Amino acid sequence: MDGIHDVGGMDGFGSVDTAEHPDTFHEPWEGTAYATFVAGLGSGTFGIDAFRHSIERMPPRDYLDASYYDRWVTAITRLFVERGVLDPDAVEERVRAFADGEASAPDRSDPELLGELSAGVNEAYDSDASDSEPAFDVGDRVVVRNHTLSGHTRCPSYVRRATGTVAAVRGDHTYPDAAAHGDERSEPLYNVRFDADELWGERATSDTVSVDLWEPYLRPER
Repeated sequence: MDGIHDVGGMDGFGSVDTAEHPDTFHEPWEGTAYATFVAGLGSGTFGIDAFRHSIERMPPRDYLDASYYDRWVTAITRLFVERGVLDPDAVEERVRAFADGEASAPDRSDPELLGELSAGVNEAYDSDASDSEPAFDVGDRVVVRNHTLSGHTRCPSYVRRATGTVAAVRGDHTYPDAAAHGDERSEPLYNVRFDADELWGERATSDTVSVDLWEPYLRPER
C-alpha cells in the first residue's frame, strides 16, 4: 500500500542512523515482542506478508510516533485479534492491569514447543516455488509499473515509472502482494538494476541501484 512506511526517496526525515548498536534489544520487552512474533509466525497464525501489512495499516501519526518494536506489538496484537486468538476486551483488560501494576508477564519454558515454532518459522520464510516461464530475461529493459494499491506491496514508490535492466532471474517466489491477503501464489522474481540518476537525478551519490521486483510490477520498455 502507499503509506507513511514507504519512506524511500522521501525528504524531511534526516540522515539515516548507521551507528552500530551493541545490543539487539534496547529493553527487555522488545525481546518479548520478538518472541511473540515468532509464536505467531511459527504457529501459522499469520504469515510474514500479513505481518508487514498489519504494520502498514497503522495510522500515519501513530506509525511515526512509535518505535520499531512498538510497531511490532501493534501489528501482532491486531493479527491475534483478527484471527481469533485474542479477545479484544481481554486485551484491553490486560493492558489496564499492566498499567496499574497489577499484572506481570508469565515465565514459560517449553523446549518442545520452541522446536515446533522454529520449524514453523523456517517454513514461513521459505518462499521458493516451482519455476514458471519468466516473461523477462537477463539484459531485458523493463519499466516499473506505476500501480497504486490499497493492499500490501513490496514495490517501493521510488522505483515506479523508472526504467532499468534485468540483472538476474531469481525463479518463482511467493508473491507478497497476494500472500498478505491469504493468496499464496508465486510469481517470477527479478533483480533489476537502475542507473542511480534515473531514480535520484542530480542528487544521486552512487552509480547504480539494484532492487528485487516481482513480474507483475514490470512491463517491457516500449
